[in-house]
This record gives sequence, structure tokens and C-alpha cells, in this order.
Amino acid sequence: MELQMENTSSICTQTLINNVASYLSGIPCKNSTVVKLNNDNLATNGELYFLPSLKVWKSVLKDTDKCVGKCATILQHFLHVQDGERNNGIDEDSVSQVLQLLISSSRNWSIKIEKYLLKGERVCLFLQRVPLIENAIKTTLICKHDFGRTSPINKVFSLKLVEDKESELTTRRLHLIQSVTERILNLHGCKVSNQHSDYRFVFTSKSEGNVEENYEKYICGVVKNAEVNCKETKLTWKEYVEYKTEELKVLNEHKYFEAQECDVKREDYFLQNLARATVTFELLSVKPSRPVFIGCNFATDKAITNTKGASFILYNIARITAIIEKYNNRRLKGEYPNLPHVNQIDFSLLNQEDEWELIYNFIIGYQEMIKDCLKCESIFQTNPQVICIFLSKLCQKFSIYYRRSRILTDAYDHLIPTMNARLYMLHALQIVLQNALALLDIVPVSRM
Repeated sequence: MELQMENTSSICTQTLINNVASYLSGIPCKNSTVVKLNNDNLATNGELYFLPSLKVWKSVLKDTDKCVGKCATILQHFLHVQDGERNNGIDEDSVSQVLQLLISSSRNWSIKIEKYLLKGERVCLFLQRVPLIENAIKTTLICKHDFGRTSPINKVFSLKLVEDKESELTTRRLHLIQSVTERILNLHGCKVSNQHSDYRFVFTSKSEGNVEENYEKYICGVVKNAEVNCKETKLTWKEYVEYKTEELKVLNEHKYFEAQECDVKREDYFLQNLARATVTFELLSVKPSRPVFIGCNFATDKAITNTKGASFILYNIARITAIIEKYNNRRLKGEYPNLPHVNQIDFSLLNQEDEWELIYNFIIGYQEMIKDCLKCESIFQTNPQVICIFLSKLCQKFSIYYRRSRILTDAYDHLIPTMNARLYMLHALQIVLQNALALLDIVPVSRM
């Protein structure tokens, strides 16, 4: 039986944020920021929170504030608009009344609120998890490589670059930033063309000098040698990839990678591809406007990069692929039953906190990450480093989950349903990882 196409808005947290802001303010809200996402300690802090102070909500209310100084919080404002007369005080019962009304209203939303908790000045909101888990996994499986794509917005961009004649690695970085930006624009529903374009940008490492008429400069940082803190002008892309390949060969000899019998040529080809992925990741993991430092094995500025390398990410993708392949091999041997249709899966069995954080932050959160990769409203800004950080955090969380949880269990009847739910979660994570790597033009490896 074929699944019906799910609308990705059913798992869009921005839609939920807009719904909360609109309900409490009484004003239709779009792209509201007054309600914040939470990504850590979800069990205690909830998935969303907001500060009730009316000062925080001024940007939402604008000239529609009917309280005229009578209200100090958005909860008071809500009651004042509903009931008319309110004084400056609001007791616990009134707070509870407003928030319970919010929870009741959310029953008509695609993402529903389960409960609230008052923590200091914050109102923390907790979501109904099971329906959201099911929707997130189904939507990802249906959309596959289109997961995260938005509707066309009929904006046309023209992107060019000016080569850095002093540094081949800097020029390669400019090429990478341009190509990733084009893929992100495509996901955002924009078209990239040199004809009839609405926006025109030239990626360059030079702040001085002229560019083609009607084009605006987008200045990017150069690639620097960390030892001398100067632009790397001698090392070529090919030489740097070869250097990384030799590093990986040393790790391979020390059994860092999985030992497998294969011919030397095939192994060299594998390590060269891995080295290219490593260098690509390294050049993109820093904000485009800042320089990239090479020649050391650690981040020069942890605040700038804050990522784990491509090898770690590819290792975890290969691990997920290996788990799925192992299940399929054992299924073909009759050791496991066939994987049921997704509509027959009990997703309430994904009840570990690590599972929820993987799904909420990285399957549901993938769409928000794509949005963060590009800013077009006031000034144009491309952020490929956001993808690198997302991948690193996802793989860190999955690595922790993998150590704590046994995904492929014994084929006992009472264990199979949980294993099936976890396998579907792995399929969804695999799609997210492959899509994110495709934006960087990095191809996953089959083994590590």
C-alpha cells in the first residue's frame, strides 16, 4: 500500500511557534521569534519556551496593545483582551487558565502541546511526542531527497566568483561556497540563473577592486596556514588532499578503520575520496566571512568551527548503513521477520530520551537547519557552516545513542516491535544525513 504524501508543515516547528504567538497575542504572526526552540534537556525544559514579559512581546503587539499600561505580561494581556477589565495582578489560577486554554487550542494544530511548566521567568511547553515522531519519520521516508524543500518563491539569483590568483585553496573554497549556496537556494525554492536575475552576487576574497556591473560583492575569508598565520599561497588543492590521504593511511594502518581485505588500488581510491571529503568539510566548516586555518589537527578557534571532522560523520553514516544491511541479511536468512509497513509500526516504543532528541533535533530540526543556511531578508547571507555543525552534532548524539542502545535484538516476539520502530528511525536519519552531505557534495562511504 502506497503512503499518501504528507505535508512537511505537519512537522514544521516554525508553524507551531507562529500558532503559539498568534493565539496569545490575538494577532496573526509569521516568522515570529518571541517563542524560542529548546534543543537540550528536553525532558526537563520542554521543546519550546517563552518569556511572558510584555516588553518581550512588544514587537508582536506593535500598535495593537489594548492594555494601555495595565498589563505586565502577555498572559495578562490575553485575559484583558478576553474579559475586558483586568488589574496589574494575575494569580496562579489565571496563569493556569490561560495556558490550559493554549493547550486545548493546540488540539487543532498539526503539532500539539502536552503540558506546560513554569521555570523562573520562563513558560516551558512540552509537546505530544508520539504523533510527532510518527509524522516526522513518515514524512522523511516519503520525501526522501526532497525532504526540507520549500515551495517555489520565484526569486532568481545569479552567483559568480573571482578567483584568488595568490591562493588555489582560497579559490577552491570560493567554488565550494558558491556551489553549496546554489544547492541551498534550490531547496529554498529559488532559481539560479545568469539571466533575468533579481539578485546578483560575486564571491571574492578581495575587499578592494571592482566587480561586474550590477553585481554585489560577497567577501569571503581566505585559507590561512596556521603555523605562520598568513594566506596559504603554496599548497594546492591536490597537494592538500594528498597530505590528508597520507594521514588517513597512517590511521588505517593503526586499525582505526574497519579491517577488510581489499586490493591496494581500491583502498587508495577509498582513502582519496575520504580525504577529499575531509578537506571539503574543513573549508566549509567555518563561516564564509572568516578565514580557514589549515595545517593543524584541532580547531584554531573553537567558537568559529565547533565541529567534528568528516571522518567521524562518515563513520556514523557507514554504521547506520551497516546496521540496516545486517538486518536485511539476517531477514533473508529467515532469522528476522520482514519489516512491517510503516503504518503498522508502534512509534510509542521510541520512548528513550536519546531517541526523542535525535528525532526532534535532527529529523524535525532538519528543516529549521535548512532555513538557517540562508538569510535573504535584510542582507544576503549564506551559512554552509550550519550544515557542518548540524552533521557533527547529529553524529555525536547518534554515537551516544548507539553505545547505550542495542538496535538489532534477539528475534523474540516482545523485542521485534521496538526493533522495527528503531529501524524506521534509522532509515529517516540515513535520509537526513545523505541529504545534508549532498548539499556539501560529499558522497557517503559504504564502510569505514
